[in-house]
Amino acid sequence: MNILMLINKHIDIPYQHLPQQGQFGVAPFEAFKGEYSNLPHRHDYFQIIWFIRGKGRHMVDFVWYEVQDDMIFLLRPGQVHQIDDSGSQGYSLYFTEQFYFTNRQDRETLFDFTTLFDSWQGYSPICLNTTASESLKGLVELILREQNNLDDHSYGIKKHYLSAFLLLTEREKLRNSEGHLLPGTYDARVVQLRRLLEQQFRTEHQVAYYAAAFSLTPKRLNEITKEFTGRTVTELLHDRIILEAKRQLSFSHRSIKEICYELGFEDPAYFSRFFRNNTGISPQEFRDIMFK
Repeated sequence: MNILMLINKHIDIPYQHLPQQGQFGVAPFEAFKGEYSNLPHRHDYFQIIWFIRGKGRHMVDFVWYEVQDDMIFLLRPGQVHQIDDSGSQGYSLYFTEQFYFTNRQDRETLFDFTTLFDSWQGYSPICLNTTASESLKGLVELILREQNNLDDHSYGIKKHYLSAFLLLTEREKLRNSEGHLLPGTYDARVVQLRRLLEQQFRTEHQVAYYAAAFSLTPKRLNEITKEFTGRTVTELLHDRIILEAKRQLSFSHRSIKEICYELGFEDPAYFSRFFRNNTGISPQEFRDIMFK
């Protein structure tokens, strides 16, 4: 994999419309070809991109990956990605958290996919073995067969097919990791922290704010996140701020000062020092590297 060198200078990050209406669906790659297919873009939904016949490259948040046959990419809402149009074949599954967890009972009885999409321990695609690939193909066929049914049972049937797909994918993710991941059973507060960070990282930069949301001391919350992610709350927060800064520097018309204010910094000079301390280069140097 290689760090992304962009050629689409200073475009805003567009949201690509999905090929079908609704909160869940499966479609072949061809259905997604459109205005933004070959440009950096993002989606409002969770997305699973499965390259059954892989050619070319796929970029996820500034890193290019060489695509292989039977390779799966998991994308959270808002992640920036770009696929080289090189004749790959496969499917994209997309769904909302609201579709999957309709009520509290769902959270108690269905697989909690939220940790599957976490990349706090490093992002990487998933390579499928033959057995897993055949099982997932069978599930996709069942979903496609059920996709146009509108009877009272269809909603639950599709949800459980999706749950099975996610469980098989997590098994393959763990197999790929070869024991390098930290424990996969998260404290529920870590999942909730991920959501809170996503909502508030632009305005709340102090660990005390996040600790108070859980009625914990900053030290205790740091211990919990360190145990399950390998990183402190401050490190997770800084990672998220830096990622958003990189996205805005690469894909927007905003000035560095505007990006600074949008991310909750009052002093552009301090923002530049913060960016340099976390990346080794200044915001302007990063922007220049993206387009040289």
